[in-house]
Amino acid sequence: MIRILPVDELPPPVLQSQKQWIPLDVNESGFEIGPDIIRGTLNLKQRECVIRVHKEFFSLPLLNVFQSFLYLLYHTLCFERSIKSSFIHGCGVIKEGTGYLFIGYHQSGKTTIGELSDGLVIHDDQIIITLDQEGYTMDSPPLPGKLRHHPDKPCSIDRIYAIVQNTRISVKQLSPDLALKSLYNEIVSPLTLLSSDENIARIKKAKSCFEVLKLLPVYELHFDKKGEFWETLANLQ
Repeated sequence: MIRILPVDELPPPVLQSQKQWIPLDVNESGFEIGPDIIRGTLNLKQRECVIRVHKEFFSLPLLNVFQSFLYLLYHTLCFERSIKSSFIHGCGVIKEGTGYLFIGYHQSGKTTIGELSDGLVIHDDQIIITLDQEGYTMDSPPLPGKLRHHPDKPCSIDRIYAIVQNTRISVKQLSPDLALKSLYNEIVSPLTLLSSDENIARIKKAKSCFEVLKLLPVYELHFDKKGEFWETLANLQ
């Protein structure tokens, strides 16, 4: 059970901005982000998490702080249940029964690709990828996005496209080192509410990338703004 409690007793955001930022502090009594932005307790045995956050942090742009916290919470639950799942900066499209996952840095064109699609865009910026017995699937997280539709069920994916906006359309498979670099840059660091050790998180992140590359090839896609690249991808499939 997850309980989110908007409260007034925590200092307002104006005072928070005057303090030194603490991404995560973990202790025996619970966790804290801020200081005094988000406080909470986590009991894995009883499967209960209580979160206290100032109510003003549910409005933009401060909502991004709470979104980062949700990453921590999600990775914690996956760790506790031994689920191999990660957040990745990407655009997921389901088109004619095929799942397409496009990854790229901020303003690389993920939303543009979604807008040029006549398929179902499950999210244009944040995707959850999960490994099960049949391979990797992608799903839409409960996070805001310009384009977002929740699919009936997670969609399988068999390749990943690292996108580059260009006037000439081309697709080529990346070498293992470049594929690893592309994935590592876009996968969200799997920090949890159990530890603030970023070195451990980086090791887990690299391990996740290697697990993905065992099953999914990564291609570099140079795409155009007319949407003609979709025909190229359909032929590639």
